[in-house]
Amino acid sequence: MMQTGNAEPVKPSEEMVVSFSGPFSWPGTSDAPSVFDAEVRRLPGIYLWTVSLAEGHLVYYVGETGRSFEVRLLEHYKEHAACMYHVYSPAELARGEKVALWPGRYDAEHRKFTTEFIAQHANLAPHIHALAYLYRFLLAPLSCESRIRQRIEAAIAGALYAAPGLAGIFQDRGIRYAPRRADEVPLGCALTSPVPLIGLPEQIWA
Repeated sequence: MMQTGNAEPVKPSEEMVVSFSGPFSWPGTSDAPSVFDAEVRRLPGIYLWTVSLAEGHLVYYVGETGRSFEVRLLEHYKEHAACMYHVYSPAELARGEKVALWPGRYDAEHRKFTTEFIAQHANLAPHIHALAYLYRFLLAPLSCESRIRQRIEAAIAGALYAAPGLAGIFQDRGIRYAPRRADEVPLGCALTSPVPLIGLPEQIWA
């Protein structure tokens, strides 16, 4: 059992259910309605950015928002459309393979800048458009305090980083998460989803 700095035992709390709905997409497709039309779009919570494969959804990014899914995913779309994010070959990504075409502004080793986004936008636009239709989103509303959301976000990301095979290597590196500190009570989380999530266990500790 974990110990605090005062040598008092930290007991696990009751389990929280993190229930994802979806999948959704940015524009709306035949199998994934637009995230901007989702019933839960105005709620805060945890979201998974995925690619759909035959065996389930492969998580590309784990995020949390204290505002609303609608606001946060619109921000993501604007940055995606402006070449600020990684751009991968859509054909390969649809198979679970990352073939980078553009590093965007957040790549620590190959960071690009605004004038470069503008110069390359016409060349990258077809790929950005295809990716906008390829990406899927799963949303789990959570009205808890922000620190709990951050811990759950970090625990999900940590489980994926540690997963063997494709689920582990599909995660981008260098993303800042805020996992549970040693003085925080462990929180058990049961994860539910309408679609299989590759490499993600049904229960985590946050």
